[in-house]
Amino acid sequence: MMDRVRVLTALLVALTVLSSGCTQVVPGIGVAAGPPDPSVPVDVASPGDAGAAAEAAITAVQDFWRAEFPALGGQWTDVATFAGISPAAADPPPCVERAADVADQAYYCPSADAVVWDADGLVPALFDEFGHVGVLVVLAHEIGHAVQSRLGIDSAQARDPQRYPTILLEAMADCYTGVALRGLADRPVAGLPVGPVERDAALRTLVGFRDPLGVAAGDEGAHGNAFDRLSAFQAGYEGGSGRCAAMTVPERGFTQVRFGSADDLARAGDLPLRDLLTAVERDARAWATELASARAPGWNAPPLTVDVCPDAAAQGPARLCLGPSGPAGVDVEIAELTPLHRELGDFAGATLLSGRYALAALAATGTAVEGAGAGHAAVCLAGAYAGRLLLAPDGFRLSPGDLDEAVQVLLTDDTAARDVLGRSDPAERGYERVARYEVGLRGGPAACAV
Repeated sequence: MMDRVRVLTALLVALTVLSSGCTQVVPGIGVAAGPPDPSVPVDVASPGDAGAAAEAAITAVQDFWRAEFPALGGQWTDVATFAGISPAAADPPPCVERAADVADQAYYCPSADAVVWDADGLVPALFDEFGHVGVLVVLAHEIGHAVQSRLGIDSAQARDPQRYPTILLEAMADCYTGVALRGLADRPVAGLPVGPVERDAALRTLVGFRDPLGVAAGDEGAHGNAFDRLSAFQAGYEGGSGRCAAMTVPERGFTQVRFGSADDLARAGDLPLRDLLTAVERDARAWATELASARAPGWNAPPLTVDVCPDAAAQGPARLCLGPSGPAGVDVEIAELTPLHRELGDFAGATLLSGRYALAALAATGTAVEGAGAGHAAVCLAGAYAGRLLLAPDGFRLSPGDLDEAVQVLLTDDTAARDVLGRSDPAERGYERVARYEVGLRGGPAACAV
């Protein structure tokens, strides 16, 4: 986060766009920016091996599009070539000059109608980390580009590149990935289960790919940050293929921009923990006070304290402390918050803290802060707080990577969604928390229905 210049960043690495012998951009999912937090296991059944998972994914996703594509106004034509390539191979795959160019990548080549992936590195690594879902997401994304090609988007982009910048094409492909996985969830395929656990693993797979910090949405070759890519995936999962085809840049509201200062760049968008706590106390307290002002005039949000509220430990690293007359403080457990800050970044902790300040505002207005609804509100209002920072012209602002850190902490566990007793909705997983957070970020506090 930064105090002077405002920015947001990117967490999902996009493909390093390849120049090909086909004289075209080769769209793809990207080079992994590094594995997501290894402390968060993914318990996904993954029969077979990476190669078998790739074959099963290709068959299932193409079967899905044969049935789905007529709803978009045409008949599906199977992709001409699927090729798992060793980067050490002597012969180049379609549309690149050397097999080595495929290392850690997957891409779709429109002129050859070919989906190509690194069969030695990328796909086995995804299979090891996420099971069949990791492989499914990457190949469904590339087949999503084939959907675009069959809808004439390639030609439309050539005619009007401003209407179809790279980041929009990638969002559409992420959206079509969500559509395909929803199809497999609704009509299960043997060996490729897509349930709540797998759906979270799909999001975490996408989080493993990011644009470098500081890439702006309008940059050539930008693929999107984690927040934007997860948003696009969920748009397809919930809204269907028609929603993907209708996507526009204004509708998407892409959130990533460049660093706004040399200082923010030097610290990779992260404040030291103590500086973060000072800034959040000042800013989130004012926000929570304003949030409650209509129904609790004269109330002021409580101060931020450190390690003084152990009876609220079940809430996690950030806690709302209640006193006899209402909110007594928002407290942080430094020993718990420090590793989160180190592993995910400063806005992971800021997300938890803003959710506790949101609960303080609710308590001040007489709204229940116990039960699943309170946890839902905490997540949604934390999103509303981030949206405020996204739009603020000056002062305390988001830095590249902040929203990506937020979605990671939402996927990690239920901490952000706990009520004051430390309980959360047992039916809700990371997927729902990310969706709820976006509702608040896009729609503000009024969208949180509290």
